[in-house]
Amino acid sequence: MRQTRHLITAEQIARVVARLRRGWIGVYVTTGAYSEPAQTEMAEDQYPIVLVNGMDLVNELRSLARDDHGGDLSACIAHVLSRNGSAVTNRRPEEILLQ
Repeated sequence: MRQTRHLITAEQIARVVARLRRGWIGVYVTTGAYSEPAQTEMAEDQYPIVLVNGMDLVNELRSLARDDHGGDLSACIAHVLSRNGSAVTNRRPEEILLQ
């Protein structure tokens, strides 16, 4: 079975940027990847947003596992999940930022 890869489009990123208030910086996280046009538009228009893709997440998790858990990826994931008691839902960004 061939796996198709979903790419985040320029329009999807622009929608997030449009919701940012003056002075805010956004972070768009995906376990997938960003299309080349999306990355180009973000750079050319100087969007105040950081793009984090699946490979970035994997590299960061591996680094955390290496530095804090002796390379044990399972222990690292268990630790990260145990620190987050409950999911944050239906909250305004400023509520989260001002915690």
